[in-house]
Amino acid sequence: MKSGKPEWAVIIDMLEKLDIVLFNRIVRRMIYYLYTLNIPEITDLLEDLEETIIKDKSDHVDSKLYSNMPNPKINRSSLKEFSNKVFQIAGDTIPDDEITEQVKTWVSQERSRFLSIEFENQNIALVDSKDVLARFLKIPKAELEMSPDDFINLRVLLIRRFLSSNLNYINIAKHHILVKDFFRIVQRTIGPAKGSGKLGGKSGGLILGHEILKNEIKNDPDLKDVDVPKSWYITSDTIINFIHYNALEETTSLKYLETAEIRAGYPYLQQLFKNSFFPQEIIIQLKNLLHEIGEKPIIVRSSSLLEDSFDAAFSGKYKSLFLANTGSDEKNLSSLLDAISEIYASIFGPDPIEYRKERGLIDFQEEMGILLQEVVGNRVGDYFFPTYSGVAFSNNEFRWSPRINREDGVIRMVAGLGTRAVDRVADDYPFLASPGKPGLQINISYEDKIKYSQKKADVLNLKTNEFETVELEPLIKKHGDKIKKIEYIVSVDKDRNLTPPIGVMFDPSESDIVVTFQKLTDTPHFLKKMDKILKILSKAFKSPVDVEFACDGEKLFILQCRPQVRSNAEIAEAIPENIDDEDVIIRADRYITSGAIKDIKYIVCVIPEEYNSLPTEEDMKKTAHIVSVLNKKLPAKKFILAGPGRWGSRGDIKLGVQVTYSDIFNTSMLIELAYEKDGYTPELSFGTHFFQDLVESNIKYLPLYPDNEGTEFKCDEFKKLPNHLKDFFPDDRSMDKVIRVVSSEDMKKDSTITIIMNGDTNKALGFFE
Repeated sequence: MKSGKPEWAVIIDMLEKLDIVLFNRIVRRMIYYLYTLNIPEITDLLEDLEETIIKDKSDHVDSKLYSNMPNPKINRSSLKEFSNKVFQIAGDTIPDDEITEQVKTWVSQERSRFLSIEFENQNIALVDSKDVLARFLKIPKAELEMSPDDFINLRVLLIRRFLSSNLNYINIAKHHILVKDFFRIVQRTIGPAKGSGKLGGKSGGLILGHEILKNEIKNDPDLKDVDVPKSWYITSDTIINFIHYNALEETTSLKYLETAEIRAGYPYLQQLFKNSFFPQEIIIQLKNLLHEIGEKPIIVRSSSLLEDSFDAAFSGKYKSLFLANTGSDEKNLSSLLDAISEIYASIFGPDPIEYRKERGLIDFQEEMGILLQEVVGNRVGDYFFPTYSGVAFSNNEFRWSPRINREDGVIRMVAGLGTRAVDRVADDYPFLASPGKPGLQINISYEDKIKYSQKKADVLNLKTNEFETVELEPLIKKHGDKIKKIEYIVSVDKDRNLTPPIGVMFDPSESDIVVTFQKLTDTPHFLKKMDKILKILSKAFKSPVDVEFACDGEKLFILQCRPQVRSNAEIAEAIPENIDDEDVIIRADRYITSGAIKDIKYIVCVIPEEYNSLPTEEDMKKTAHIVSVLNKKLPAKKFILAGPGRWGSRGDIKLGVQVTYSDIFNTSMLIELAYEKDGYTPELSFGTHFFQDLVESNIKYLPLYPDNEGTEFKCDEFKKLPNHLKDFFPDDRSMDKVIRVVSSEDMKKDSTITIIMNGDTNKALGFFE
């Protein structure tokens, strides 16, 4: 070593005497540093150490057992000698100034290590997390020395503590969410002070999506008006505190009951939760939150640990509830607590539990975080709503034209609140567009554009504090001049021509208005923007994504971001041409997506005219109940469900059988029948939560228009065949005319049913084989 004692050697001597832990860390860093500089002496030293260990081991153990025996431990004096040799090599090969600078940097970096040490404990309390992050961010930037590896490690620890333990998520998020972002997040986090809950899947997806887009927004003028709404988070362990506080521990075992039992007891369980109490520390935090929000409407959204993940979407399984938030402080707090407790109860509902059972997730201890957001929109008269909102997907799973590729994506949007875009409604239509093929429309003719236009909107009534569905025409005629950018979503119908309204010449009260989104989609800006957002997020997520959005007429807000549920890409199988007409039971040529189902043994058909003539709503609900029972009793994936109108929609029960996921998950295909005389019209459900369930469960979807030339469905034949409904309900024959359960064996001996769907030719054929 060089003569004299350089500054670095003085520092090392002091550390060895006063802080042996830090000394050992500096030795380790110096080994890595010398190795990266390709100093041969350090490689030789490490090899010598390994040979010493091997020789010591071989002196005591048969060499054949080396790999299965622990390595011997060298004594402390040998370890000290090794450490001294490391610095001797450094002193002989690197300038003293360089060594001193490195050692000082490493010692300085240790000032920041307290944050990593604290978050190595994944159960660190929320209150302590806030304090530690605040202390870390108070370190002056000039004095903050951390290696890139340390920063990555710190981000991973914070992601795992607050957002997710999923390795796919962590691997993406560690490159986008910074330490300073977590400080902002925890300032908006509510939960037990000593708790260690996470924020849940929906919150984690939104946070990650926002951070990915943030850098792009700075550099891309097309994205300058993209933002996220103001959001707050309630930790997932708050529900555990709530359950213990109200002695509801027995509810955690309800998931092991049969689905029918869960469904029967759920209404009472929900009311039990809504009549329970919150710990005072949570109430105080929520009061402060409401004071900060003021009189702005809010949405209370589920954010469970399993929700919106790479492994399971849970689309629509849990609740999102709107609050007008315009009452007294006491009433607003009561409404918020009521909404949170209802979402907590939804963990124990039949649909999410059945969904978990199907995916082997039933034994996971599900916890429910809450995402609170300001509702995007503006006040229009007594109502509050966005100009438009919807959901966008990177992959288009059901394409209405063979010219649309799967990667062109799909957007499903509506005027007003986005609930009508993600829920299936019985009596209305959203607008569909493909951002990758903006020129391809579903509805081309004037008649179709009128018939399939949106007629109703979901809004918040600020006067009654209620969520309402209103007719669009009177709303626009009365308040159209107050709806921002209304000219982008409506057209004026004049002399059978649909044209966007023009400035001061537009008088909503004197015009015939149709919701067409014509100007919004004819100008390239919106679809180009959505295409960019989907591509940016897909690239970062390494997966197609599902994004909910809303526009207040000025900015486009991202409300949710998650990996998209994916179906297996199906090769278009050729439609066989040698099938005898007597063996054909289904022909179709509208809105066909490629796929095939085979070895089908039963068709369960709800006869449209019989369903339509049922005298009471209870009878129609009974139809759904029978379908649910058949779903459990028929052989899984060996039957088809066919029925009128829109399966699984909300609204007028006459327009479709009101089932949920737990009622249909075992079927192989869902067929929707549109007989014009009965007023039934299938609504292409691409993008709804209901549709996501079909995709995720690999349930094929086929809309049939039996009145159209080229469509065939032998429904009348089913009425002549034995009805096997009696095999499952021998004591109740009241629904025999409404529901027919027919066997392929009865239709043609020793046969099963095959259905081939070819999206390229837009044809489908079902036949015996």
